[in-house]
Amino acid sequence: MGRRTAATASASAIRAAWTAAHLEGRARGAIRSRGSTREFASSSSSRRAAIDDSPGTSSDDAPPDVRSSFQYCVQRVRQHDYEAYLCTLALPKEHRLTAMALRAFNVETAQALGATKEPHLALMRLRWWKDAVAAAAGDRGATPPPHPVAIALHSALRTSMRDTGGVGARHRRWLNAIVDARIRDAELDTMPPGIPFLEAYADQTHASLLYLILDACGVRNADADHAAAHLGKAIGIANLLRGTPMHSKQRRCYLPADVCAKHGAATEDVYRGRPTESVRDAVHEVASIAKAHLDGARAMAPRLARAGVDGGAIARKVLLPAVGTGRYLEALEAKDFDVFHPELVRGANPIVTQGRIAWAAFRGTY
Repeated sequence: MGRRTAATASASAIRAAWTAAHLEGRARGAIRSRGSTREFASSSSSRRAAIDDSPGTSSDDAPPDVRSSFQYCVQRVRQHDYEAYLCTLALPKEHRLTAMALRAFNVETAQALGATKEPHLALMRLRWWKDAVAAAAGDRGATPPPHPVAIALHSALRTSMRDTGGVGARHRRWLNAIVDARIRDAELDTMPPGIPFLEAYADQTHASLLYLILDACGVRNADADHAAAHLGKAIGIANLLRGTPMHSKQRRCYLPADVCAKHGAATEDVYRGRPTESVRDAVHEVASIAKAHLDGARAMAPRLARAGVDGGAIARKVLLPAVGTGRYLEALEAKDFDVFHPELVRGANPIVTQGRIAWAAFRGTY
């Protein structure tokens, strides 16, 4: 992954401009926007999502608390992981709610450490989620705790897994892996020791999430899992780089200690948001690992034709988050690996993001 200083425009995204509203439009089949009282720190608008009574996605037969819980999950994913929200809308209608519940669970656990300045409070919150997983993915008679994401997760797992053998040990293993990785992160009071730590963290969080969604969509294929393993690592590592400006304000640094030592990057420069040459060299090395995993996931695309009776169409849609990760890595390279660059901190234009994901979904690529 070479360093360059000028951004390269993506022709496919420009050609996809006419599809910019496509994925948001698909939401009308499963989601209606309403007002919200919860906001992401950088958002200036209020949104809330509700589920309609379309076949395959309705929760109207469920108790009101279950319906409102799914509404809450959609709202949380839309506000805090907009790219994932758009990718989830590209899934077949019957799988969207389960994927939203799983992604909302990921949002809740991912935000535990950033939501407080006290690590012990984050650990308490994450251990609560550990217990919530035991109830949500436990025996059929188990009662989930009174949290909308836990309630939705409990309902979604039993609804979507009903035709694939029910909630099994593998689902509990993947859900627990996500929480356990977040707990280890909260307990870590130093920089990660090396790249393998980042890869393990990304595999246990984002790859586990992709495994869960693939399984919920009925995709059980070794090639799809292999692609998800690579993509999960790419997403996880890229997201840690994306979050560097926010992490630095909390005096947290996810650039590995050995990489920083190799390039002479000072953690104090990271904490102060200084994109020195040494810091950019360290970012370049970490980003190159993410790019290698992204390339590995995309290299599996021709083999996904065997992933299901649909010729791998659902598997490719589950892997759509590769679009946003790839775009971020391209933009990071264009800014000479300055993770603090204002354009990277601001993020991509939502209309452009919609267009890119819609175009990839239309073409059956990721």
